[in-house]
Amino acid sequence: MTLIWHHNTWPWGKTARVITSHASGIVEMTFEDNSPGVCYISGLSVIPPKRRRGIATRLMLACENYCRENGIFRLDLNSVMEDWVMEFYKKLGYVPIKEVDGFMQMYKLLK
Repeated sequence: MTLIWHHNTWPWGKTARVITSHASGIVEMTFEDNSPGVCYISGLSVIPPKRRRGIATRLMLACENYCRENGIFRLDLNSVMEDWVMEFYKKLGYVPIKEVDGFMQMYKLLK
Protein backbone atom coordinates (compact mmCIF):
# COMPACT_ATOMS: atom_id res chain seq x y z
CA MET A 1 0.00 0.00 0.00
CA THR A 2 1.41 3.35 -1.07
CA LEU A 3 0.88 6.39 1.13
CA ILE A 4 0.43 9.91 -0.21
CA TRP A 5 1.50 12.85 1.96
CA HIS A 6 0.00 16.35 1.92
CA HIS A 7 1.89 19.03 3.87
CA ASN A 8 0.64 22.53 4.65
CA THR A 9 2.12 25.45 6.56
CA TRP A 10 -0.19 27.79 8.46
CA PRO A 11 0.38 30.95 10.53
CA TRP A 12 -0.01 28.80 13.69
CA GLY A 13 2.00 25.71 12.62
CA LYS A 14 1.89 22.80 10.16
CA THR A 15 -0.34 19.91 9.14
CA ALA A 16 0.40 16.67 7.37
CA ARG A 17 -2.30 14.40 5.95
CA VAL A 18 -1.55 10.82 5.06
CA ILE A 19 -3.84 9.17 2.50
CA THR A 20 -3.69 5.65 1.12
CA SER A 21 -3.11 5.50 -2.63
CA HIS A 22 -6.64 4.23 -3.33
CA ALA A 23 -8.19 6.72 -0.86
CA SER A 24 -9.41 3.97 1.45
CA GLY A 25 -7.88 5.59 4.53
CA ILE A 26 -6.74 8.98 5.83
CA VAL A 27 -5.32 10.57 8.98
CA GLU A 28 -4.17 14.10 9.85
CA MET A 29 -1.32 15.31 12.04
CA THR A 30 -1.23 18.85 13.43
CA PHE A 31 1.92 20.52 14.76
CA GLU A 32 1.28 23.81 16.54
CA ASP A 33 4.15 26.28 16.94
CA ASN A 34 3.16 26.91 20.57
CA SER A 35 3.46 23.16 21.42
CA PRO A 36 6.89 22.10 20.14
CA GLY A 37 7.52 18.36 20.19
CA VAL A 38 3.81 17.48 20.21
CA CYS A 39 1.65 16.09 17.43
CA TYR A 40 -2.13 16.06 17.54
CA ILE A 41 -3.64 13.22 15.50
CA SER A 42 -7.17 13.51 14.16
CA GLY A 43 -9.51 12.33 11.47
CA LEU A 44 -8.35 8.72 11.26
CA SER A 45 -10.82 7.07 8.91
CA VAL A 46 -10.98 3.92 6.81
CA ILE A 47 -13.92 3.31 4.48
CA PRO A 48 -16.13 0.46 5.80
CA PRO A 49 -15.45 -2.09 3.00
CA LYS A 50 -11.69 -1.83 3.68
CA ARG A 51 -11.75 -2.05 7.50
CA ARG A 52 -10.03 -4.82 9.47
CA ARG A 53 -7.22 -5.08 6.91
CA GLY A 54 -4.53 -3.20 8.82
CA ILE A 55 -4.97 0.12 7.03
CA ALA A 56 -5.60 2.17 10.19
CA THR A 57 -2.64 0.52 11.91
CA ARG A 58 -0.41 1.27 8.92
CA LEU A 59 -1.53 4.90 8.89
CA MET A 60 -0.90 5.30 12.63
CA LEU A 61 2.55 3.70 12.37
CA ALA A 62 3.39 6.03 9.47
CA CYS A 63 2.45 8.97 11.71
CA GLU A 64 4.66 7.67 14.51
CA ASN A 65 7.62 7.17 12.18
CA TYR A 66 7.18 10.65 10.71
CA CYS A 67 7.09 12.12 14.21
CA ARG A 68 10.21 10.25 15.34
CA GLU A 69 12.08 11.49 12.25
CA ASN A 70 11.01 15.07 13.02
CA GLY A 71 11.83 15.27 16.74
CA ILE A 72 8.29 14.81 18.06
CA PHE A 73 8.16 13.08 21.45
CA ARG A 74 4.42 13.00 22.23
CA LEU A 75 1.29 12.15 20.25
CA ASP A 76 -2.13 13.33 21.44
CA LEU A 77 -5.59 12.40 20.17
CA ASN A 78 -9.25 12.42 21.15
CA SER A 79 -10.98 9.07 20.70
CA VAL A 80 -14.68 8.48 20.33
CA MET A 81 -16.01 6.52 23.30
CA GLU A 82 -16.61 3.32 21.31
CA ASP A 83 -14.95 0.34 23.00
CA TRP A 84 -13.49 -1.07 19.79
CA VAL A 85 -11.96 2.28 18.82
CA MET A 86 -10.43 2.85 22.24
CA GLU A 87 -9.07 -0.72 22.27
CA PHE A 88 -7.45 -0.08 18.89
CA TYR A 89 -5.59 2.96 20.25
CA LYS A 90 -4.65 1.16 23.48
CA LYS A 91 -3.23 -1.72 21.43
CA LEU A 92 -0.98 0.84 19.73
CA GLY A 93 0.22 2.12 23.10
CA TYR A 94 -2.02 5.14 23.66
CA VAL A 95 -2.95 5.88 27.25
CA PRO A 96 -6.34 7.33 28.26
CA ILE A 97 -6.19 10.56 30.25
CA LYS A 98 -9.76 11.73 30.81
CA GLU A 99 -13.13 12.12 29.13
CA VAL A 100 -13.90 15.60 27.81
CA ASP A 101 -17.10 16.46 25.93
CA GLY A 102 -17.82 12.83 25.05
CA PHE A 103 -14.29 12.03 23.83
CA MET A 104 -11.43 10.26 25.58
CA GLN A 105 -8.22 12.26 25.55
CA MET A 106 -5.28 9.90 24.96
CA TYR A 107 -1.52 10.24 24.52
CA LYS A 108 1.56 8.23 23.60
CA LEU A 109 5.19 9.03 24.33
CA LEU A 110 7.60 8.06 21.57
CA LYS A 111 10.89 6.40 22.39
